[in-house]
Amino acid sequence: MKVLVIYYSQSGNTMRIARAIGRGAKSTGADVTVKKLKDVTYEMLEDYDLIGIGSPVWKGDTPNMHGFIEQMPDQKGRHWFAFNTHGTLPHLYFPIVIPNLKNHGCLPIGYNDWYGDVTMPGMPKPYYTVGHPDEQDFAEAEAFGREMALNSPRIAAGETDLIYPDPEMNEKVFKQAMICSNMLLSPVNPQGAFKRDASKCAYPKCTLCMDNCTMGYIDLTKDPQVFGNRGFQCDDCHECSYCYMLCPMGAIYTEPSQEEQAAALVGVRHKPFEEMLDLDEASGKFRRHIPVEEVGFNTPYIIAHPQHPYFVMPKDWDDDNLD
Repeated sequence: MKVLVIYYSQSGNTMRIARAIGRGAKSTGADVTVKKLKDVTYEMLEDYDLIGIGSPVWKGDTPNMHGFIEQMPDQKGRHWFAFNTHGTLPHLYFPIVIPNLKNHGCLPIGYNDWYGDVTMPGMPKPYYTVGHPDEQDFAEAEAFGREMALNSPRIAAGETDLIYPDPEMNEKVFKQAMICSNMLLSPVNPQGAFKRDASKCAYPKCTLCMDNCTMGYIDLTKDPQVFGNRGFQCDDCHECSYCYMLCPMGAIYTEPSQEEQAAALVGVRHKPFEEMLDLDEASGKFRRHIPVEEVGFNTPYIIAHPQHPYFVMPKDWDDDNLD
């Protein structure tokens, strides 16, 4: 059996979970490939018996993953599974993703999620979910990969009771939907418009922003150069700040600055997030690495990490070797 694990990752959390899932599937004897979403074509899908797809949680799925599924040709019953990594709000993801997969002819046979640390300019550092994913998370991801690879041929042979039930529309889903509704409906990025100072930019020596834009909004090879969804700035409503975080030169900025915005958040606690985590901890879903009193409410990420670049990609970013 041939298995493809597709992932999108920014901080590295989803990447490492995807590789753990791949290792688990490989342990069954399956021929496993793990690939970044941007490196996958629809033609590739035809070569695989089982496909997994995962991303971070951005309220729901990420816009690039959502778009990939929306444009995907009919999968004619091919087996798929879904996964994600997330901070405090995981519950809306699968009720969005699983129906979307079904709408494109996939047979979703399973899904799973894992907590991960959060690296966003205004979020506390350390975050509520610091320390995740950890070794237990990776072991669980490997077990999930094995399960999916073992279950797929059995389901194909008629054991349809192995297919996971549809995601439950429970109180947690509705609570998260209420928390996220204003953010999802915002027409612009609540962090403000990200702009680029070309005089500070190191292009063509540096192409980090262009290579890693979630939506492909940046093309510095063009004349005039294109930056953001407007061509000259980015105020896309997805609340992405990845180019800003990665830029080693400080060429990407907002007005007011992210530092000024973060300063207004010093001492602010995220009560709805805390309530959601309390529910998940009570049900055994969430394991804390630090008590809530040690969360960095007084040290938002951008203040705790004041030097450029604010985020450095993991060293193994371009290596999808499972060994």
